[in-house]
Amino acid sequence: MGAFDPKGAVIVAVEPEGPAALAGLAEGDAILLVDGVLPQDLMDFQDRSSSGRVVLTVRRDEKTFETYYHRDEEESLGLEFSDTLFNRVKTCRNKCVFCFMDQMPKKMRASLYYRDDDYRLSNLHGNFITLTNLSESEWERIRQQRVSPLYISVHATEETLREELLGSTRQAKMDLMGCLRQLIEWGIELHTQVLLMPGLNDGEHLDRTLNDLGTLLPHVQTISIVPVGLTRYRAHLPHLQPVTPVMIPPLMKQVERYQERFLEQVGDRVVFLADEMYLIAGLPMPPHSYYGEYPQLENGIGMVRHFLLDFPRRRRYLKAPWGGPTRWLMITGEYGGQIFPPLLDEIRQRLPEVDIRLAVVPNRFFGPLVKCSGLLSGRDMLTTLEERRDFLSQPGTHVMIAGNALKDAAVIGLSQRGMLLDDISLQSLADRFQVPFVNAGSSCTDWLQTMRDGQGLERFDPSTGLPEEVVVIQYPEHAAPV
Repeated sequence: MGAFDPKGAVIVAVEPEGPAALAGLAEGDAILLVDGVLPQDLMDFQDRSSSGRVVLTVRRDEKTFETYYHRDEEESLGLEFSDTLFNRVKTCRNKCVFCFMDQMPKKMRASLYYRDDDYRLSNLHGNFITLTNLSESEWERIRQQRVSPLYISVHATEETLREELLGSTRQAKMDLMGCLRQLIEWGIELHTQVLLMPGLNDGEHLDRTLNDLGTLLPHVQTISIVPVGLTRYRAHLPHLQPVTPVMIPPLMKQVERYQERFLEQVGDRVVFLADEMYLIAGLPMPPHSYYGEYPQLENGIGMVRHFLLDFPRRRRYLKAPWGGPTRWLMITGEYGGQIFPPLLDEIRQRLPEVDIRLAVVPNRFFGPLVKCSGLLSGRDMLTTLEERRDFLSQPGTHVMIAGNALKDAAVIGLSQRGMLLDDISLQSLADRFQVPFVNAGSSCTDWLQTMRDGQGLERFDPSTGLPEEVVVIQYPEHAAPV
């Protein structure tokens, strides 16, 4: 037990009067064993403590003790952990031709190159997995604990084609359709994804994939089609074509044929194009009714429509009297430049005293094909901010940044919060331009609340003492093969 690292099993919150509180558990405790067995993750803890009384072995500071924990099957756990996994995350062993991690410059933060392919994160957080690295014991656990739903990266159902896309590794040689059928026999619900690569898995190959997955309805509940992401760091990688605007209309017609069939078959469209497809082509988003329950919202399927739908519901934030900042510079990517202008026009009409400007930042760091706000670098923001110094110099100006452009504090540490992708901090930008920088979150509610209160999820005011300097790190690019 001395070798056990309880990082993920540490309790961070205990519900008053809940089963954990009644067991005497407290924030900071680390659960080591459940009935003598080390739990691997949150799912394992839930399963082993699902009903009846169990004995927990707990470490508090330097002491270890046992306590009885009891909850009814439908009762909440009564506690929260610092992480949902209590041991090492399983990583991807494929060498996918499209892997985004391989398309970044060298020597950035190690966590940015981390390739998770863990079925537990798939179930708990909706991460997509390939199924290629599961051991026999993990397949058995999925069966026994009925780990459902799972999110599967399919890309192609033709075995040789999928193997090629995954890098022709040993583990990529698998009977994917057989594995999906096995999961369905065990009662596992599946959500699937196709990363579309023009010239490789589109056209007749996409037809084959949609037809094959269509035989597994309704257990395959969704199929998303997402454009391949390409950066300028591909000198040493296989050549891939980007999805272009002219490709989108015929792709939409192709997908619509399957949507009509699936609607008749199971009463649901099942297959959806990612929002980015419509943004690439400059086409309007489908209506709210198109997305049903938004089952792949976090995968960018209907996220824009959901945001636009939420905006009129949150108009209460736009009422007078207005006590928040009246001058805002809103940083966004090129896709945001397509989405936000009509919303800002309405805000200006409702609140003429609020001067809100949109600063669209071209992505020079990753390249012109990357247009989302979540992949903006600090250096690109810096260039755009320098161009807006006249506006920033006016009293009362605030700058808001989309929350998805910031690194997760759980990954980089709380001491480094407010850090952008290339390790430029919001504090250093606040000090350089002498204006507050605010993390405006990612939801419509967060955005409007930030505008109203000026605080957001995090706020960085100019330092009163020694200012933090903006440090632009020069990351080496991948060299082209000799």
